[in-house]
Amino acid sequence: MMASCSQITFQAGPYVPVICIYMLLLLVDLSCSSEFHEKLFTAMPGCSKSVILPVTPVNSDVVASQGQCLANCLGDSNCMSVNLCDDPQSGQMCHKLPETSNGSCSDLESAAGCVFLEPVNVCQHGGTYSDVVSRCDCYDDFTGPYCERRYRDCSEAYTGGMRGGSSDYRIIIIRPLNAPREYEVQCFLAYGGWTVVEERGSGCQNDYNKTWAEYKTGWTTPCNRWLGLEALHYITNPRTTKFDMSVSGTGSLSGQHYYTNFKISDEASGYTLTYTGNYKHESKASGNGFEYELASKHVNGKRFATWDRPDPSGCAVSGGAGWWYGTDCPLTNLHKKFDTSALSSNVAQWIDDLDLLEKVSFVKTQVKVFW
Repeated sequence: MMASCSQITFQAGPYVPVICIYMLLLLVDLSCSSEFHEKLFTAMPGCSKSVILPVTPVNSDVVASQGQCLANCLGDSNCMSVNLCDDPQSGQMCHKLPETSNGSCSDLESAAGCVFLEPVNVCQHGGTYSDVVSRCDCYDDFTGPYCERRYRDCSEAYTGGMRGGSSDYRIIIIRPLNAPREYEVQCFLAYGGWTVVEERGSGCQNDYNKTWAEYKTGWTTPCNRWLGLEALHYITNPRTTKFDMSVSGTGSLSGQHYYTNFKISDEASGYTLTYTGNYKHESKASGNGFEYELASKHVNGKRFATWDRPDPSGCAVSGGAGWWYGTDCPLTNLHKKFDTSALSSNVAQWIDDLDLLEKVSFVKTQVKVFW
């Protein structure tokens, strides 16, 4: 990406070759004006090659090449565009102009042997360049000096100024660092910005006995959301993260638990779940269900499993849900069926603030990345 005057590229559409200003520095003494800092020039698309903008030039110079003409314009704060015309005596005449055509071919007139070149916005995806801050103001879900990329996660979107309105929630498209594709995610745009991993209520679709491929890519229904293991891997690995698990159900189960340096490994490693620390919400807490009962049932450092890619103990098959499994099947599993009736068994369970096992009726998890 362009970062200095010496890297500015000029593009002249289908008629004129691309020229790198770095080479032109050998020919001209170039100082960048703020008017054209990191902008491009292009021939007017859709217009004839043999046209000029009929305005009085700021001045005119004999030049050896189109590149020199553009470089001369960059060095002149009064120059907004150029008419470059062949001249029988001098070779080429560069007419530096004080205005542009505003993107309209109708403002041009025919002129044999000439080409009109004007700056175009380097901001991609609809952004607008601001000379005040020397970068682009971006639209939608894009960021970067030139609006060249998607936000990497909801935390970065929050840092970039995105907000969610009255509810603080917003659906956006992200592209995590090194990810193979884009992902549609729900953002909680408050408290630094959180990417929603999962949301599941008692009235939602209750079948979590899904395939490996489904857990990998994720799904969304009108009342149910699972981000997907692939996206979760790419979001959690480049930086430090915090995982927020909010769970409610029977008894006194209603609260949050946090996991620090939370990460999901890649698919080749079975989307292994790891974290280095955990703590309860200070006023409304639930317990650490990832480490309930015997160490053989703990899931920190364990691989994900589904019925079609089961764990060695067969817990994913017997439990009827994709989850992370230890050597023994854990009693705490948020992907089993929701059923809070007294006689129900093999259902979603978690522990409350006092480490008492309760049945689950609601789950919401989010991940925050610290950039």
